[in-house]
Amino acid sequence: MSIFDKLKKVPIKVDDNIVKTNNAKEFDLNIEKILENWEVYHAIREIIANALDEQILTNTKDISIYKSNDGWWHIIDFGRGLNYHHLTQNENEEKLTNDKLIGRFGVGLKDALATLYRHGIKVQIISKYGIITLKEASKSGFDDIITLHAQIAPPQNPNMVGTDFCLLGCNVDDIEKAKSLFLTFSGKKCIRRSYRKFNEYS
Repeated sequence: MSIFDKLKKVPIKVDDNIVKTNNAKEFDLNIEKILENWEVYHAIREIIANALDEQILTNTKDISIYKSNDGWWHIIDFGRGLNYHHLTQNENEEKLTNDKLIGRFGVGLKDALATLYRHGIKVQIISKYGIITLKEASKSGFDDIITLHAQIAPPQNPNMVGTDFCLLGCNVDDIEKAKSLFLTFSGKKCIRRSYRKFNEYS
């Protein structure tokens, strides 16, 4: 039985057009518990936080958040690109040593992916390393245990810069509520450089 069976609010239909599965590999996210109190905007907040952190770490241009004509929301940074190695629950030494960043662990991103999946939001994570989507599959060696897996397909553009985190099924309220948790989207001038919501401003 899947840990999502009792909690999933919206069934996800498999869409072969999302990603070509030829030569795709699967990566077990090892999520055993679900944050039942997380809503879609909590998950989007984590994605935005990761994008802002990458912007700071790489000193690249501002992240972009927009909805394309096909209905997908895009949260784009212009950093080094996300790959499946980032989908771990280990401490991120790079983030631990930088007090300007928001995130500290890989746990938040995995929690975000689980929350999005539970709410029926389709996800694509696109970078030069590949295209990551989500699916449920048996845990290796345990056919009766179903967990959430990342499915990694080969990249469409090996020269791509940054990461395009694509979401289908969320609404503008989810996006705006997540953005409201960051001072950088408030239009107010920061006294000291930070992307945290509860900081000094004028």
